Amino acid sequence: MAKVLDRRLSVLALVLLAALCSPVRSVHAAEITAFATGASPGETWRTGYGGMLTITLFNIVHGELEGAWQGSDLADTSIVSGAAKAYIGPSIGRFVPYAGVGVGAYRESLPGKSDQGTSGMVFAGAKLKFPFGLVIRGEYQWLDMPDEVLLPLENRYLFALGLSF
Repeated sequence: MAKVLDRRLSVLALVLLAALCSPVRSVHAAEITAFATGASPGETWRTGYGGMLTITLFNIVHGELEGAWQGSDLADTSIVSGAAKAYIGPSIGRFVPYAGVGVGAYRESLPGKSDQGTSGMVFAGAKLKFPFGLVIRGEYQWLDMPDEVLLPLENRYLFALGLSF
């Protein structure tokens, strides 16, 4: 009887030890990110900056709010934009490829005039997740702006660094 009890206690101890020592994958439901951008046509636009707040559902569906400022090589010229985005991005270990769509609003400022309106986008990118919630990401956006826009902004690419929590 004592041997059976010792064996059961040994098995129980091993199970508890395995449960305590096993790696637990943490799931982060949100991410805050800062980014730097470039845009095309390249003869008009230069470096821009912005930020994103991302919410993740079921570890595959993502919703995002994005705000950005894009500078120009032309004097006193820039564009400010805000967008709501949705995308699918399955996690493959630390790597997350994704693609989605977005809608937004913009305001272009040029010397003596300005323009505002709505825009749409299709985008694709990838994230690399690191310990402590660090996220590095790259993204390419194809933008659809009205034909009468003062200065066209056709594509935007970004490099981002963020924290998931």
